[in-house]
Amino acid sequence: MTVTLLIQASNGVPVLALARDGAIRFDSSAIDCLAGSRDYRLMLETGLAEIGATLDEITRIGCDIGPGGLGVTRTAAAFANGLGFTLGLPIYALPAFALLGMEASDGQTPVALLRRAGRPYVHFGIYRDGTLAHYEHCLEETALEKLAELDKYRLAGNIPVEGAEPPKTNTAEMTTLLTFVDAAPEPAANARAYPIVEVLT
Repeated sequence: MTVTLLIQASNGVPVLALARDGAIRFDSSAIDCLAGSRDYRLMLETGLAEIGATLDEITRIGCDIGPGGLGVTRTAAAFANGLGFTLGLPIYALPAFALLGMEASDGQTPVALLRRAGRPYVHFGIYRDGTLAHYEHCLEETALEKLAELDKYRLAGNIPVEGAEPPKTNTAEMTTLLTFVDAAPEPAANARAYPIVEVLT
């Protein structure tokens, strides 16, 4: 049997999941002693033992590449890339804003995505019609000006906006990551996860 490894970390709280037969079979966030852990090896070993699988049964690796927390996103990508290199597997790069857009979408209303970056900057995106239609690293006031041009939107991320409902989520369910991987084209043989990080000037 084949196993899919999924890693989400750009919201600042690393989560590792294992899927088999089209369903999530292990989710580290559901294990008290692993919730919030940054010990990816321990999470992976625990997960494999829980579902009765071995490292060699992993056939796909999907990794959240941000944008989001700089250090935690890079660490997750480094782990995924190292494991992928060892196992000879390419990495499915999972843009966090596409995941959050999928999670928060009602299928009709655009999803506005806002995450903190180094002040006074933010990560800003718009998810509509099933795709991440826009992304930029910009000043918070610039993002708010662009939001004011939208008739309506659902908000996701970690920045509240005055006059709007609170953000729907800043974390995608692991089933959403699995759905994204299942729908994505197979990556090139040498594909790796390259984090979306802040523009440092």
